[in-house]
Amino acid sequence: MIGNRNLSSHFTLHEFLRSQTAERNDEWMEEQFNPSDKVVESLEYLVETAIQPVRNALSYPISVSSGYRSPPVNDAVGSTPTSQHLIGEAGDLGVSRNFLSDPDTALMRWRIEEQIREKTGFEVRSGVNANFYLFAIICLKLEGFDIDQLIHEFGPDFGQPAWVHVAASRRQNKREILLISSFSSPKVQRPNVEEALRYGTKEP
Repeated sequence: MIGNRNLSSHFTLHEFLRSQTAERNDEWMEEQFNPSDKVVESLEYLVETAIQPVRNALSYPISVSSGYRSPPVNDAVGSTPTSQHLIGEAGDLGVSRNFLSDPDTALMRWRIEEQIREKTGFEVRSGVNANFYLFAIICLKLEGFDIDQLIHEFGPDFGQPAWVHVAASRRQNKREILLISSFSSPKVQRPNVEEALRYGTKEP
């Protein structure tokens, strides 16, 4: 197993290697925790240029539910052979629901909501989850981050992503926004920034 170390002031290498799927198979665990040097370099780039800056902007802890995926793990979770998780260029991120009620986050929530109102002309509706604020702050600052792809992924409805997928790459910088869901039609959407922010407003 590769040794753990800090990738930034708030994130460690093992956070981006952990996998509940891999934990069910010893052989998968061995491969999952022994990524190539190239994968580790990609994870370093992802954290340094995208995820740590997002964490700084939000000023609140961000959890990593999936980072690098070895090929058997990627197959087991039903992901595609072209997934950036396979090469250490992507992380699935989340924010605790406490973000919505913590008095220390009130000012940050207000700032995000104000910027959404300025961009869309609509108020943020009640019922959005904490992950939407993470998604929204990345949308609002997309041009300032080295983001290749941002995804509002699954969850029960617009403005309630189950997690937020963030990818960064030395190879490309598309700043692409996607919605992938089981509730929308089409199930994959490619909104611009304003359309993406409207996923969490009182008007679509």
